[in-house]
Amino acid sequence: MKSNLLSKKVENKLNELIGQELHAMYTYVAAANWCQENGYLRAYDFFLGESADEKLHSEVLQKYMLDMGSCPELDDIDTPEADYECLNCVIEAALEMETALGKMYSKFASDLVAEDFMTLTKIQEFIKIQTEAIGFYGDVCAAGEGLSKDKFQQLMLEKILVKN
Repeated sequence: MKSNLLSKKVENKLNELIGQELHAMYTYVAAANWCQENGYLRAYDFFLGESADEKLHSEVLQKYMLDMGSCPELDDIDTPEADYECLNCVIEAALEMETALGKMYSKFASDLVAEDFMTLTKIQEFIKIQTEAIGFYGDVCAAGEGLSKDKFQQLMLEKILVKN
């Protein structure tokens, strides 16, 4: 058995972040399902991809903990919001969620500066990911600003969300 290189405080925070990544995964599945049900088929695929990314993020954190001699503790995941008024509302919710997660990573990184440089280095990877997600969703929200909930206008927003 490896010796544990993580403090209990760091373990607890990593477990919390793993839970948040899994909640984000679950939230994106719910968003994808809403999109499918409401005829945003390209957004459905997009949000399923986002869900897969969040699952991968949780796995990276879990592997890091295991490599450091600690076993992750997986908590229950709350049921995410799944009732949206329009596609723009889904995108705004994604921006809010990614921003909150980014703030959690940032706060954790500042706490780690004097305590655990190895973990800080790992968390900086996630800060970069969050910064990019916040920028992307912020841009899409800005593009959708002023659009009505009219299906045609929301389908135009879907084209911006899914650039392919």
